[in-house]
Amino acid sequence: MTNDFNILEFSGLSNDQPWELEHSTPTDLRAVISGEQIESMEDVGKAIASFVGETIEAEEVEAPSGEILWAMRARVSGLPTDCMIWAERLNKATLEAAEIESGWVLALQTVLHNGDPLTHFSNLIRLLGGLDLPTHSVCDLPTGRWFPQDIIKSVFVEDEIEPPEEILWITRLVEAPEGGDPEESWAWVSTHGLTRCGRAELEMFGVPAVLSSEAVHLIDGLAALTLETSLPPEGQPISLGSNLLVSLMGCKKAMGFLQDGMPGREDRTIPSVVIASHDGACVYPKDALETLHLGETAVMKTLRSTNRQSLLAKSQWDLLIKTATHIGESEHAACLVQVPWANTEDEEAPREYLWFRVVKAQKNSVTGELAHKPALVTSLEEEHREEITPDDISDWVLMTPVGPMGPGDSEAIDEFLEQFKG
Repeated sequence: MTNDFNILEFSGLSNDQPWELEHSTPTDLRAVISGEQIESMEDVGKAIASFVGETIEAEEVEAPSGEILWAMRARVSGLPTDCMIWAERLNKATLEAAEIESGWVLALQTVLHNGDPLTHFSNLIRLLGGLDLPTHSVCDLPTGRWFPQDIIKSVFVEDEIEPPEEILWITRLVEAPEGGDPEESWAWVSTHGLTRCGRAELEMFGVPAVLSSEAVHLIDGLAALTLETSLPPEGQPISLGSNLLVSLMGCKKAMGFLQDGMPGREDRTIPSVVIASHDGACVYPKDALETLHLGETAVMKTLRSTNRQSLLAKSQWDLLIKTATHIGESEHAACLVQVPWANTEDEEAPREYLWFRVVKAQKNSVTGELAHKPALVTSLEEEHREEITPDDISDWVLMTPVGPMGPGDSEAIDEFLEQFKG
């Protein structure tokens, strides 16, 4: 039931690298340090060496502008590429945004390792947050995300489960016309941050606004897959799950499909590629988004994401049991568990992630009833029931009238259960 299988290769993704970049774009981080005293280059170097537990190789470089107080190039043990590190004064706007009276900026610029950008990025945040300095927060400039010190500590330092891949990029949604009827509006969805991972950004044009959430879900799923497996050439169909076929289209070609009023005609300065229908006849993957909208399938995950989610789901097993027991056989909510399943015991056999509705919950196991028709597995009949233990699951979800909640939504689930009436 837990045989390993590379679903990415099975789905026909490519070993070619048409959408991977020869040179990744830089990653720029800015740590806001509280206090009036600006540390010297030597003291910052010592703080870095103390954190990593080894001496670092560093050399002073000429500051590119008068606003920069000092600058150095550093090679740090555990980081695959050199870093440019410098100090600059904190402007008034950032002081007000951070709600601190005084401070300065410790800046870091580097290029992420394109083979494992997530680990590299996590180590950078951990480094800046772990220095023996009064660090207030760290800003990731490519995405605009701010990480307060308490989040750095809880997510990047103390949590044994690594951050999700989506932390490497943001997905922006633009709808036009603004304030229009969703039935008559279009959405433009685009990633920002993949180029620093050595991949082209992903876009989707001409999406009906009523399908915008499905478009974001699909584009995030495919973005994660690009970090693990190369995407195929333009026009080649890709399977992202049961009845989820898409293909890729050059950005310039895709713009030729846009109607007046559709957003997304802006000039581009970085490489990007458009997700279109599997046959290239439609500028957006119409059939795939409508299938997702029906809620009958999901975008497949990377092996790394699956492993992460499995660890998270197992760690929150007690919450699952509590939730399933509380809602019972209600018509208004349901708990489902996901189980990797293969037709045979062969370790190389195709594996499908099946969802089972929890019909009975005990402390160390649940009884699940197959909730959908499998796409690959032929050994199970409709409404098959299975005794499932924590070791069997790869994910679980609570389906509610306000949307799905998973093992990472413990506070929201507790609030829902307090208000729940069967």
